[in-house]
Amino acid sequence: MGYFRARDVASISTFPYNAYSRHYILGVIYTPIRDVDERRVYQLDYLQEIPSVARDFEFFFHEKFRVAADRPGSGNTRNIGSSVFEDRLLNGAGIFSSLGVEVFDDYWMNYRTLADARAEGLSQPPYRNLIEYRQHKAQGASILHVPQTELQTEAEESEQNDEG
Repeated sequence: MGYFRARDVASISTFPYNAYSRHYILGVIYTPIRDVDERRVYQLDYLQEIPSVARDFEFFFHEKFRVAADRPGSGNTRNIGSSVFEDRLLNGAGIFSSLGVEVFDDYWMNYRTLADARAEGLSQPPYRNLIEYRQHKAQGASILHVPQTELQTEAEESEQNDEG
């Protein structure tokens, strides 16, 4: 998720993440054909005899947030996972589709694996799924109910003392 968090750096793409106005997924769902020897080598003269290894192709093209899941793509990566439900993939109706790209971005920008959390001095990640994410966001949300005129900060005072 380095490219996703470091949005101004081109690490795995031609341009940085922020340079693109939208992010799309082109997906393919198919049925594998069993009992085909994929290692068999054919001469070009026998092109018509090469058996297919897949059938029943369905394609989908949606913005990334519309097909994303709230878990990594696999257990050993930090990749954003996609829905495992065919209808959600084909219809762009994943769990973030109704929440919007802003929630998707915030969720995945702040998502931490156990290793990430420990490297940052936490005993465990702040959340592991969308339900825990909601609870995590609610913890700090109480400050939103305090009028700004009643809030104090020492940040500006300490900066002035450092300069003086």
